[in-house]
Amino acid sequence: MEKNNIENFEYERISNPVEVYIITKDSGLLLYKYTIITVPEDSYDQLLSGFLVALNNFAKEIHFPSGVSLMRSGDLEARFSSGEFVFVALMIQYPRSQSSASTEPILSGLAKDIVEKFEDTFREELKKQKKSLKFIPKTYQEFWKDIDNIINQYGEESYELYQKLVLVEGMYANVPQKWCIPLIERVGNGERVNIVVEIPKMYHQRLKKAVKKVNYNSKPVWDIFVVPMIDPKML
Repeated sequence: MEKNNIENFEYERISNPVEVYIITKDSGLLLYKYTIITVPEDSYDQLLSGFLVALNNFAKEIHFPSGVSLMRSGDLEARFSSGEFVFVALMIQYPRSQSSASTEPILSGLAKDIVEKFEDTFREELKKQKKSLKFIPKTYQEFWKDIDNIINQYGEESYELYQKLVLVEGMYANVPQKWCIPLIERVGNGERVNIVVEIPKMYHQRLKKAVKKVNYNSKPVWDIFVVPMIDPKML
């Protein structure tokens, strides 16, 4: 099934849901929701927020001191990062239950940076509102600008990872190491390389399989950071 899904995968932005929830740690109130990839509005957002905070608190009660850090069910992934006042839940829906361990450090870093920036920006407001037990979500409505800036900072790192994964998968697909390893080294040194041009055409069918696999397995991640993926039709 997975092989067929990858073979039929087309070069397009699928728009699998990717959302950021910023939730108070104590009360489970949704302070801010940001949709990175457009999806229809959901009337169950606050209910979901309550569920997430209950799950996080339950994990602490059974001696997981930091709560939940990652939860997966089917094609849905929830990645958590906790601060002093709030925690962030980064919700990603993968195509056909696929995800890649290679992209986990970037996603964990994204969630961590978002919660740190939120608390640094609104620390005084959070202190006052926690003391009065009256949180005002409209206080935080402009935070989307900060999230956009954080995402932009990860753009180059994500593209470097994308190119490395394509080249590594290319070697698994029997593209000779003598072509892939030097390109991986150049990418690691911060150079943007044109993989399609650099790899001889006689290996493009093998490379095409690698490109499709990398594009497919972490599609929402590449969409988040607007990574310019290789179009398999070019091969």
